Amino acid sequence: MEKPWYKQFWPWFLMLIPFSVIIAMIITLTIASRYGDNPMVVDDYYKKGRGINAEVEKVQAAQALNIEFAFKQVDQRFELSYSSGAPEQFTALTVQFYHSTLSEKDFSVVLTADAQGIYRGELPDQDKGKWTITITPFDHSWRVSQQIQLPAYRILAIKPLTYGV
Repeated sequence: MEKPWYKQFWPWFLMLIPFSVIIAMIITLTIASRYGDNPMVVDDYYKKGRGINAEVEKVQAAQALNIEFAFKQVDQRFELSYSSGAPEQFTALTVQFYHSTLSEKDFSVVLTADAQGIYRGELPDQDKGKWTITITPFDHSWRVSQQIQLPAYRILAIKPLTYGV
């Protein structure tokens, strides 16, 4: 006597293929709805290109002034001090931290120098990973930007670097 269809291998195997596609589709829709649009996509490439040229000029201005910083991290605090190119009067600095992959972790702080010329700030709790740190003065006349790995267990030199220029 022959087995009924539901006890045989081939009908279940053939039904498994469409069911696996449905499961993969549900997983894909879940991931797409959770993460949404990619915020790294730029709509206006021309304006972005002009902005990049302006940023290169600011980096070149920092190079001409020979500006270099020392970055030191102790627990959740960090210190910035001029290694070279320090101005006569210390102005406020805007320090921006850009996470390499997660834009929601990006943050910015405005720091002022103490009597010894050291700028102090605080890092958020989730500071591990690769970051791009960008330092600009109050008047935005120059810009220093460099990738760093946090937590930093040693003093890091932050110099104005131009890529491809």
